[in-house]
Amino acid sequence: MMRSVPKGGVLDTGELARRLNLLLDFEESQRGAPVPFAEIEQYVGEHGGSLSRAKWTYMVSGDGRRNSDTELLRLLADFFDVDDTFLLEDGGLPERIGAQLALVRSIRSARVSGFAARTFPGELSPEALRRIAEVIEQESRRGGAA
Repeated sequence: MMRSVPKGGVLDTGELARRLNLLLDFEESQRGAPVPFAEIEQYVGEHGGSLSRAKWTYMVSGDGRRNSDTELLRLLADFFDVDDTFLLEDGGLPERIGAQLALVRSIRSARVSGFAARTFPGELSPEALRRIAEVIEQESRRGGAA
């Protein structure tokens, strides 16, 4: 028996934006550079869909109405090489993306801690640097700094 997915899926605009941004972060970590919108737009167009810059901006910012274009969400899932349920249903993060993002967060946390240590040489104790790293990690897990 096939499940029917509500038109546009079940995710609210904020959750869809969070997931799209996770996919963008993952792709950037793989490529070493951000994914250009033009590449996403071209892929969607070549596969029979349509995506304007304005619509993309609304989708990744979480502003505006809930996306009701199920086919677009499926095309975006294909572009990012994830199961379309990730963008259509309320479920977990694909394991390969979660593992890579955890690594990216650790690297970013280490960079920021290193920057703080270089910026305030001798002024920050090891405990202060650990607390900075902890705050960055907490924010990253919540989606704030990753």
